[in-house]
Parts: sequence; structure tokens; C-alpha cells
Amino acid sequence: MIGDIVAMRLDVEMLKTAFGNSLKMGPVELVDATKGYRLRLGGTDEDPHLSPWYPHPETGKTSIPLKKGQVVGVVNPSGDPRQGFMIRGGYSDGNPSPNDNAEANVFRDAGVKVSVAGGALVIEAAGVTVTIGPDGMSVNGGRVEHDGKNIGSSHVHGGVLQGGQRTAPPAN
Repeated sequence: MIGDIVAMRLDVEMLKTAFGNSLKMGPVELVDATKGYRLRLGGTDEDPHLSPWYPHPETGKTSIPLKKGQVVGVVNPSGDPRQGFMIRGGYSDGNPSPNDNAEANVFRDAGVKVSVAGGALVIEAAGVTVTIGPDGMSVNGGRVEHDGKNIGSSHVHGGVLQGGQRTAPPAN
């Protein structure tokens, strides 16, 4: 009888451990393009308790790498972290939302911001803003080219003649 009680106690402890390991949440602490991500699950700044390496949480045709400080969840179906997978979580002080408009879809990464709201697409990169919306398309900042020729606000035409004649195409 004592052997049965000990065995049941061991089973309960194993189930508690597996259940405790089945769902974890924490910020991304380490990022490696090949290995994936390790989460900070506790500890101190000097001695953090880190998860094992988890693979990237997406398998589609896009890649949006996680950033250090981004909150993610980990599901370990059997309680074994070696069989787990990550789920993107929410935002944190270390990884704030790029969006303060609940009516917009916003992507911001690598110095580029793409916003979709109110029937318009806005792309911002390196001081250039391209807006495509109900009124057409506008480009502000930078240089606009087509087939290597300047077609922006600073382009010039040669061969200007008075009257109904056409000008030469824009110069480079």
C-alpha cells in the first residue's frame, strides 16, 4: 500500500511539473538567426533564467523576426520544452506598439513604417513618404525616378520651344 501511495505521489508531482512547463510567457532575451529565440523566464539581470532555444514562430512566406524584449508565449504540449513552440504575445515597455490608432494596421521595422488606414496606404522610409489613397498618389521627400531619369520636382526638360511643340524628355 505504501508503494502505491509513493507511486501516486510521484505521478502527481510529474503531472504538476508537466503542467507547469506546458505554458510559459516571457520577453525575448536572446535572438539568433539560426537557433531562434531564448526567453527570459525569471532570474536577475546578472543571472537570468533562460528557456531553451525555440524556433521562429512563423512558417509563412514572410519573416518578421522577434525583437529583444518582445513578450511571447510558449506552448509545450507534453511539458517538454524541446517539443514546444512560440506564440507572439503582446507589447511591453521594451517593445512598444508601433500603432496608436485602433482603426489602422501598422508595420514598423528596420527604419520603415507602413500604415493602412482610411482607405490609404502610407509608406515612410528615410525621410520619404509615399501615400496612395482616394485622391491618387503623392511622394514627399527624396528623388523620384523612372527608368533612371529624374521625374521629380527638380527635373528639367531640354529642347523647350515656344508654341505647340513638345519638350525633350526629362534629363537625368
